[in-house]
Amino acid sequence: MGYDYLGGLSWWQVTRDERFFCQRLFGLMERHGVGQFVEHVNQVVGLAVDAVAEWEAGFEVCFYRDLWFQRGRSGPLFSPKRTFDLCLLSGSAIVIIEAKAQQDFDRDQLAIFELDRQRVKELTGITPHLVGLASSGCTATLGCQGVFDGPLLTWAELASFYGGDAVLQRADDIYELDRRASWGRNNAGGHMTGDQLLVAYAEGTALCVGRRGGLIGPLLAEDISSGSWRTRGYETTPASSPPNANWFRLEDFVSAVTHL
Repeated sequence: MGYDYLGGLSWWQVTRDERFFCQRLFGLMERHGVGQFVEHVNQVVGLAVDAVAEWEAGFEVCFYRDLWFQRGRSGPLFSPKRTFDLCLLSGSAIVIIEAKAQQDFDRDQLAIFELDRQRVKELTGITPHLVGLASSGCTATLGCQGVFDGPLLTWAELASFYGGDAVLQRADDIYELDRRASWGRNNAGGHMTGDQLLVAYAEGTALCVGRRGGLIGPLLAEDISSGSWRTRGYETTPASSPPNANWFRLEDFVSAVTHL
């Protein structure tokens, strides 16, 4: 099966979206049993959770928002947008799986994962297990030490676990070793804290601001939710229009952080 307008390929052979691959993994878990997957994670990552318990798997889990609504909009709402790629839940354990395919985890994301461990425990009384999932070519393993509970799962290893699944293998194969070499290439104006950006805006400075994921991405949402935007250093460039989707206009940043 394939389509002329995709060069004879099917969409799964073209897409590079991590959500697509996570959705595929979610479907395989549901089909073959979540407990079977949990037992596999126990073996590979070194967890010791009860694989024969009653488990539920979630995909694109907006944990903080949905739990807040379930509790009658009471208690802390740590982030209305923070979403776990995959989440496994039982009566006594929570396993959060964060995935990458074509790229590595970055330091900002790892810091958010550390916060998740504290926040989920505060809300549920359960300290969650954090598991990383990435390509077998991922070079960020050392940077992940102390954040994830054990070694990374890999897409290639899971493809083998599920009988040579071609979609999961593609998730492993699209990793770009040199992707990080281009990070920061648009940072022509250096770094400015959020407070400095407010001053620049008041002075009429024309700037664009950079944050991975852009204006509506989870990282900026976390900055705003935690209040860390004031002291965090953001990439800047003296431009009137954003160079790519990770950038946004200074006036849009100011509107987002001050709720104008």
